[in-house]
Amino acid sequence: MKKIFVILSAVISLFLIGCATTGGSSKTGAKGTTPSQICGEWKIQSLTGFENAEHFGATLSVFANEDEEFSLNGYSGVNSYFANLADTPKAFPIGNNLASTKMMGAPEDMAFEDELLKVIANAKSWKIEGRKLTVTDGKTSAVFVK
Repeated sequence: MKKIFVILSAVISLFLIGCATTGGSSKTGAKGTTPSQICGEWKIQSLTGFENAEHFGATLSVFANEDEEFSLNGYSGVNSYFANLADTPKAFPIGNNLASTKMMGAPEDMAFEDELLKVIANAKSWKIEGRKLTVTDGKTSAVFVK
């Protein structure tokens, strides 16, 4: 068990170092957003149609390696999800590239998760304002905070 924890810690550290090394990049995402602005862990604040979205504990984490290849993962209320982004964080929508574990949960939790994953997979736009990341598919918005 201790060995797994050490390995997991090392992998997470590599991802975090990868985001830190992209800060000087000339690549940009939505409206000039740099990789260092989107990299890191974001926690759900709101999701259209759901009161008290924080209750579900959903997260979105974006990582970059030294070659500036981006990936994301997170927790959607019941399951974990993950995807690779093509070139820069502006690679939304993710579409069929988004995968997740497939456990069942309470109906309310599953409804929240389904809606959140739809927004992330079909995102038409995203923006960062201060410490808030808003991802929208044109109809539904998910707001995350750092």
